[in-house]
Amino acid sequence: MQHTHQHPFTHIFVGRRTYFLLSLTDILRLRAVCRWLRELFRAAQLRQRLNHSLSTEAGLRPVVNGQAVQLLVFDDQQMGVADLLAAVCVTEAGGWEEMREAIALAAQCGYCQLPVRLTATDLHKFLNKTVYLATPRVLAHRMMVGRHIDFGTNGVTFQLFDHGKTLRAIRDEDGFEIEIDPRAGHYYQRHRQQHDPPVRSRIEYSHAEGWRLRAAADFASVSSFIKRTLFGHFNKTTHATTNSIRRVLDR
Repeated sequence: MQHTHQHPFTHIFVGRRTYFLLSLTDILRLRAVCRWLRELFRAAQLRQRLNHSLSTEAGLRPVVNGQAVQLLVFDDQQMGVADLLAAVCVTEAGGWEEMREAIALAAQCGYCQLPVRLTATDLHKFLNKTVYLATPRVLAHRMMVGRHIDFGTNGVTFQLFDHGKTLRAIRDEDGFEIEIDPRAGHYYQRHRQQHDPPVRSRIEYSHAEGWRLRAAADFASVSSFIKRTLFGHFNKTTHATTNSIRRVLDR
């Protein structure tokens, strides 16, 4: 009779939830140590870790009318180990509060269904973890979620088009660029947040012309630009009575 000898650390992970206590950095380091440790963090285990993280990450599961609402999930059954590790990184890096508000608003306007389902294609917006973490957090989330926000007009979505140093929103055309951190010394710069920087854009929606360009406007943050764009399109395309207060601030 043959006995299978296991490493003494195996019992810590297999069949337990102890590994939820490990950080993603710990998991990556353990996977790099040797083959048998890599086998403890295969796709099945990473899917379990991802689902646990999605259910506990602040901002991704708000309570509405007494019930928890899941805002975001991943198409994890179609992902391999590398993409699952990336999905865990995106989830556990946290800071989804601003994008939570944007996703909830888009759903209320009828531009997406909850939960938004991110795919490997969305994760591949970033070359690696270092690039993702170096991108302002709200902008990084916006780059992944944008194509899932559908304005319902000729298939136009809130997608971002990345051309290296140039970002375009909604349409991949000249003039639809958005400028991150415009005008050093501007009022917004003195109050900027590293994870949610100011934005300048010429994009607006017109009931008569559709998406068009206007004089450049500054927004205090990426999240405020997102919400203003959603509100602008919704107000121009519905007959609902809305009360809005506009404040133009240019100091």
